[in-house]
Amino acid sequence: MKRILLTTSPNAFLYRGGGEQEVLLLNEFLNASGAMSDIYGPTSRALNAYDSVIHFSMQEGSELIIDALAGTGRRLILWPNLWFINEPSPQHLERLSRLLARFDAVVFKSLSEEEHFGRYLSLAGKEVIRIAPLISPKFRRRASISRVFQESYGLDRYAIWPGIIEPQKNQLAAVRAFQGLDLALVISGAVRDEAYAAECRRAAGPNVTFIPVMPFGSELHLSALTYSSLFIELPRDFPGTSALEAATMGCRLVLSRSDWTEEFLAGASTQVDADDVGQVRAAVSDAVRNGAPPTAAVTALSMSDSVAPLLRYLERVE
Repeated sequence: MKRILLTTSPNAFLYRGGGEQEVLLLNEFLNASGAMSDIYGPTSRALNAYDSVIHFSMQEGSELIIDALAGTGRRLILWPNLWFINEPSPQHLERLSRLLARFDAVVFKSLSEEEHFGRYLSLAGKEVIRIAPLISPKFRRRASISRVFQESYGLDRYAIWPGIIEPQKNQLAAVRAFQGLDLALVISGAVRDEAYAAECRRAAGPNVTFIPVMPFGSELHLSALTYSSLFIELPRDFPGTSALEAATMGCRLVLSRSDWTEEFLAGASTQVDADDVGQVRAAVSDAVRNGAPPTAAVTALSMSDSVAPLLRYLERVE
């Protein structure tokens, strides 16, 4: 049996976003596939119980745990989740290169992510493991979903944006684009940047509502997606798994233009310049009237055995 410990940077779960949810999802997927997987913490086993360690992100602080693991004989696998919005400094890249040197293999969930990573950091001598994005089976459910979201918030027609609130995610562009539109915008997410969240609220018109985080994959979350007029996400990096979950649920999509969006959702979304408020506003109006449903490719992706290539790698090196 493959025995795997999942680790991440020490400050990761202070604000739970998509990356943190991905740790939880991978743990579920691995255990469901016959592996023994734990997330590092008070309930995990002693290190000698594991053959391999998968570390999420390259955030500062990751060195603390990776330095402790290096040299213990465990196979170290990096799940980088790395995407630069601005050009990194040489000092930053030097730190990342030192961290990368500790790992035996690197996992990528898209060709666009792998190409972006390779522009800044060398993968020479590393095994590259390519997998599909992790989409919870909860989002395959399409029948008997209640209208609890609409009933809870008194909404009929609305666009939904779930996710952590911070400048990189760019909620402010959507808030400004919805000014004057005959459609509500609901933003649901934890706040990583309080000043930015306050700026978003100040700019919000009466048709913009901020609500607490919806429990992932809950009836409330599924209901919010199912009965939405539109799913919108305009980050400055790329939309990510939340957009794939929405596509799997059959949502119309307005997303920021990126290589990642083109790779996965070119035929199932309207792509926009995330900083062009006029373009976003026009795209929202058009998508509500004429938005395309998800493609067969998205449905196939949601049913894929995402972790199979990772398990094959672990089998080889066990």
